[in-house]
Amino acid sequence: MPHLATARRTAALAAAVGLALATGGCGTGVERPASAATASGTPEPRSAVSGGPTQLPTFDPASAVGTYADGFPPDLFPMPKGALLLASSASPAPVPRDSKAKSTPMTQVTLNLSSSQPTKKLVAQVKKILVDQGFEQIEAPDSSGLTAQTAFLRVSRSKAGEVQESLIVGVLDDGERRLASISGTVRTP
Repeated sequence: MPHLATARRTAALAAAVGLALATGGCGTGVERPASAATASGTPEPRSAVSGGPTQLPTFDPASAVGTYADGFPPDLFPMPKGALLLASSASPAPVPRDSKAKSTPMTQVTLNLSSSQPTKKLVAQVKKILVDQGFEQIEAPDSSGLTAQTAFLRVSRSKAGEVQESLIVGVLDDGERRLASISGTVRTP
């Protein structure tokens, strides 16, 4: 029975991540309209009777569950050993409006995975993958409740000038598995 419980937990986790991506917009930069809320800031309850049937949200086209999203550079970040790809997203990064110089096309990426590796070993694998791709580990912002968090930066030169690619890696230990999220902005492949 432990195998069945693990499979159910993994399926539930994948569904939760997928739902979060679908409702969160997956970092597309498009703001969603605010939902109705009470004065205390909590959402007002909806009634299926008065509002009719509720439809499930659709996935943002920039996201994919269980695979690399279109536009995600898989050669940039191959899966760490023993990791399961839960979801990913890739969308063009907005170009600064005040910039008159030709800029290098950039892509905002997010990769969510799970692993049974211990946190330190998973972070070491992620670090090796990114360092092998030319990234340097830099100081990360506060982990805000995560088990581990680190950041990486890759600086290169192009005809348009200096290009900075940055990624933040966050790991949450849920006891049996580690959930990792790698997100940031990289050069468009």
